Amino acid sequence: MANDVQTVSIADEVRSRMLRYMVSVVKGRALPDIRDGLKPVQRRILYSMYDSNLTFDRKASKCAKIVGDVMGNFHPHGDGAIYEALVRMSQEWVMRVPLVHGEGNFGSVDGDPPAAYRYTEAKLTRAAEYLLDEIGQETIDYTGNYSGTRQEPVMLPAQYPNLLVNGTSGIAVGLATNIPPHNLGEVLRACVHLIDNPDATIPQLLEKVKGPDFPLGGKIVTDRATLRKIYEEGRGSIKIQAEWKLEDLGRGKQQIIVTSIPYGVDKGALEALIGGLIEDRKLPQLLDLANESNDKDGLRIALEIKPGTDPNLVMAYLYKHTELQKNFAYNVTCLVPAEDGVTMVPRDALSLREMLRYFLDFRLATVRRRFEYQLRQLLRRIHLLDGFRIIFDGLDKAIKIIRNSSGKPDAAEKLKPEFGLDDEQVNAVLDAQLYKIAQMEIQKILDELKEKKKEAARIEALLASEKKLWGVVKGELEELGKQDFVVRRKTRMASDEDVLEFNEDAYIVRDNTNVVLTRDGWVKRVGRLASVESTRVREGDEVVAVVPGSTLDTVIFFTDDGAAYTMRINEVPASSGYGEPITKFFKMADQVKVIAAMTTDARFTQADQPAEGDLPGGPYLVIATSAGNVLRLPLASYRPESTKVGRRYAKLEGDDKVVFVKLARDEDGVMLASRASHVIYFPLDQVNILSGVGKGVIGIKLDDGDACIGGNLITSGRRNDLNRLVVETEAGSSELYTPLNQESQARGGKGDKKFARKKFARVVPPPIELANWDEVEGKTERKPRDADKPAERNGDGPATLFDE
Repeated sequence: MANDVQTVSIADEVRSRMLRYMVSVVKGRALPDIRDGLKPVQRRILYSMYDSNLTFDRKASKCAKIVGDVMGNFHPHGDGAIYEALVRMSQEWVMRVPLVHGEGNFGSVDGDPPAAYRYTEAKLTRAAEYLLDEIGQETIDYTGNYSGTRQEPVMLPAQYPNLLVNGTSGIAVGLATNIPPHNLGEVLRACVHLIDNPDATIPQLLEKVKGPDFPLGGKIVTDRATLRKIYEEGRGSIKIQAEWKLEDLGRGKQQIIVTSIPYGVDKGALEALIGGLIEDRKLPQLLDLANESNDKDGLRIALEIKPGTDPNLVMAYLYKHTELQKNFAYNVTCLVPAEDGVTMVPRDALSLREMLRYFLDFRLATVRRRFEYQLRQLLRRIHLLDGFRIIFDGLDKAIKIIRNSSGKPDAAEKLKPEFGLDDEQVNAVLDAQLYKIAQMEIQKILDELKEKKKEAARIEALLASEKKLWGVVKGELEELGKQDFVVRRKTRMASDEDVLEFNEDAYIVRDNTNVVLTRDGWVKRVGRLASVESTRVREGDEVVAVVPGSTLDTVIFFTDDGAAYTMRINEVPASSGYGEPITKFFKMADQVKVIAAMTTDARFTQADQPAEGDLPGGPYLVIATSAGNVLRLPLASYRPESTKVGRRYAKLEGDDKVVFVKLARDEDGVMLASRASHVIYFPLDQVNILSGVGKGVIGIKLDDGDACIGGNLITSGRRNDLNRLVVETEAGSSELYTPLNQESQARGGKGDKKFARKKFARVVPPPIELANWDEVEGKTERKPRDADKPAERNGDGPATLFDE
């Protein structure tokens, strides 16, 4: 045993074994062959069915037997994978030209799975036989199967570019492919054009191949210039949309009929998604959905719309939010012949011209091998017929020799030198019935001999001229184009008029509403709200903000880690219950708290102001952090809808947190409190206005171990519930600080020490004011309010946020 142990580099060994694994996956499973357009499992299924005489004109066989034959003879993988590949080759919504004819339940475009293989039957289609017909004429190479007990074809003698026609997708180790299906007739015309014009360009070929042709139809809205670039570079994104038409139902009612959907879309899941949009009233113009698809009319998804609704707006919304519009990631990666013409290697980013060129070169070689095989058969037959002709000329002598022979071997040995025949000719003569060399039959032999020599001469002339061989290839492609499975394209190339512009605001019904935010981060949208206490919250939770606004505007949520998240008010879930956690809509870090919410509705938040010199325009956010820093930022950057990760509004270091965010209106001061019972009041204009995110400046200077716990914006000389700072101590008592009892000083100081031993626990938030929608909408006359009197709030007479 010790003599068998070898010391090797683990890096070299892993690299070698990984390389073998990669080659096995790439060549043996994941990538198709450019020549016949098939992956190994597909090729083995078709060859096994052809070998079992399951041709299109015969009776279908149980799929269980087909799967068993393929697995036992050729494909050493699971029966599930084999059956799945078999099913896909039969599905008309997957394959542009199906290669398998299935009988029984083979699934549906709605996403229904096929029946088990013991219940279904299958045979080859006529189109599949054009991939296999020449297999018995020595046109392809064979290799041993996985057990070495049988021979299987390396590729099939395909008569059309199946890789382009049916497309494919696959993921290998470090490689992937995704090729869309194309129209067979167009591809054949492109092949003919490339034969006639070997230097044809991509734009010229695209005059023949308009673009992908998907089994489910649809329309391609990618412009011609982009398509040309995709077909030149072998990769890109092609946008596909469903097709639709408008139908009148009478009495002013209309419905949209979706007649085709993008390739690869699960129709059942699509209908469920649209049904969800209707149920959630995210598209109020859409009332109902019905599946009216049938064998006679084809695919029909009926969408009932409100009277007077522009159907283009409805479809633009559905294109944006559902798979009625989809991008197909075009990526041509496949196995192509290496320089030796035998070894197959993976290659990516093939252009349309390269794909057709590889196939045509393969087709020329296949036709040459077919003619070479036919010539060999003809020459063999001519050789035998020559033997009959020679024997006929000396028939009496031949009969005499045969009579005087002691048997067949002796007669053969005597006939060969006498007539100059070889073993094959002599055996044919001796095996033939005597009447075949009689006067009446010999003329047939001579006629056949003449015909065979003429045919052999024709084939020899073809093999001697590559130009003539190309003529044969061209003629066969043109003849193939006349078959009944070569049909018109299903996918339409859209014009500029077909492209619908999506404007999200057009689908939102303008409505006045309130966004409710709780301390634990739950949000919901409610209409009229009589009081804060009247809305439902989870046990132990409480409302911290009620933000009024129109459904056409946005709401901004500020978190204590310095991030702001903006979403459309229309997208906040309308609920009479608890609502939804805000983390459902945004990606927030763990333990982060939402500390403020703000509307962008112009009725409650001042519109953006123009910049003055280097100073950005207002309105401005005022922010304070636990480290005692303060800063001012323009609100403008945070009005538009954000991504799920939000936007930064404060730069924080270490354990610093934002403790206070408020929009400045006409306030002129800032009051801050620290945990060690320090309070400072300073002018707002001492806080610099930043044009971008920053750390700010020192608002209150803190001792070691101290932290700022919050603050408020103050207007000097005004007395109301909002113009003060209320702080709760650790003992539970509340302390009130206003401009009347707190002297203004410069920013950056420690402020006034309020207690020697007491500490502040928290800053009590100001009362939540509810918008009086009747006043905002002009339904009731708005009453002026004395600025020195407390604001009415909650159910006692709600005031809008503009009330001072």
